[in-house]
Amino acid sequence: MNKRQSFIGFLSVMMVIALIAAGCTKEQAGPGETPDGSAQAVVSGTLAPGDEAWSPQTPATDPSADAPPDSASPADTNEQVSLASARTEDNERNGSAPKTGGGTKPKIKIESPYTEANPTLLGFTLKTSAEEVVSRIGKPREQFVMVDDTDPITVYDYTDFLMGFNQKNELLFIDVRSADINPGLGGLKLGDPVANVTKALGKPDVNTTYVLSYKANGAMLKLDIDPKTQTVNSIKLFAE
Repeated sequence: MNKRQSFIGFLSVMMVIALIAAGCTKEQAGPGETPDGSAQAVVSGTLAPGDEAWSPQTPATDPSADAPPDSASPADTNEQVSLASARTEDNERNGSAPKTGGGTKPKIKIESPYTEANPTLLGFTLKTSAEEVVSRIGKPREQFVMVDDTDPITVYDYTDFLMGFNQKNELLFIDVRSADINPGLGGLKLGDPVANVTKALGKPDVNTTYVLSYKANGAMLKLDIDPKTQTVNSIKLFAE
């Protein structure tokens, strides 16, 4: 009996020693390692009730952030003509002095009258160079630039008409502003009754109370109508 108790006591002592040895080994191991030296993840902090575990995520990117800006749509040439005409009228009312040119009116010689196949106004076709225009009719009374995001327009003011040129110095539009000049439309002039339009140019493609328009080869001929007097008060040719 005494031998059995002694043996049990011996086993108890050995177990205590083994437990102490194991505890010492854990204390010597690093905070991120297991006793056998393998790495172990360390998580700190406590999630509040209802919180979800956080995981790294790639920041969302806006696909349009680095995309090139959309190119501006082509400017409405008809609107540019109207703006140029309005600016010229303002300058005349304010008495602004001309920037270039002289006071003599150019002499217009119609060598190429308007046709649908070869649309002209004042005998000039669109895309005519500014140099050719000046060589034929001289310098304008005034010159100014209409700033546009896509293509600034240089306007030549010849008093009775305006001519607009793009950055390539090509004729972009013509705006007749006086009944004293022959626009080269089969005898049609500003101030003529609407009935004379169809006699000179035929049936228009657009016919409203305010506008008569003719589509031509790469161009648009537009005649604004005064609804009260039923007369032509504006004649314009511009790129379609």
